[in-house]
Amino acid sequence: MGRRHNRFFSAKGRSARLFRAIAVLIGMTSMTHGQQAPASAPAAPPVPPPVNAAPERTTASFADWVLRCERPSLPAGAPRVCEIAQSIQIQGQQGPIAQIAVGKVQRTDPLKLTLVLPNNVTLTSAPKIAAEEAAGTPVDMPWQRCIPGACFADVLLRDDMQRRMRTSVTQGRIEFKDAGGRAITLPFSLRGFSQALDALAKE
Repeated sequence: MGRRHNRFFSAKGRSARLFRAIAVLIGMTSMTHGQQAPASAPAAPPVPPPVNAAPERTTASFADWVLRCERPSLPAGAPRVCEIAQSIQIQGQQGPIAQIAVGKVQRTDPLKLTLVLPNNVTLTSAPKIAAEEAAGTPVDMPWQRCIPGACFADVLLRDDMQRRMRTSVTQGRIEFKDAGGRAITLPFSLRGFSQALDALAKE
């Protein structure tokens, strides 16, 4: 009996020690799990740039002229750049054959009259513009540059030319020579020019 009791107690002791070892192991495992670093939070999405309260581009029509304004994206807070323009089309042809615009880059700059024509032109002969359909002395517009598809000419819009364009009761005209040397005359409308120019002055 004594031996059986001893074996029993020995077995009981081993069971107790095994239980304590398992308890310690479980406790260590729990501590290990408890000490694990929390999973890193997902990166926040990038904050989009603020939306400007004022529109980036605006247009306003004055009969046959359009006032176009655009705010440059850089530098921040740059003032709007505006111009008045007219696209000139001829019957039977898709898209404009020429564009005429009046504007300035800086507020303190003088007004410039800019002409855009297709690049199949004679560059040795400057285009001309007149506020009258037939009469009146045309003003030379020196060529400035060409890019694929277009050539640009401009001239300062002096007070006398501005006055003629404001008060003309007929169409204006553009004269230039194409690449073959042929003289081309394009009429353009002055209807709404005075009102568009007044609106441009307020920008």
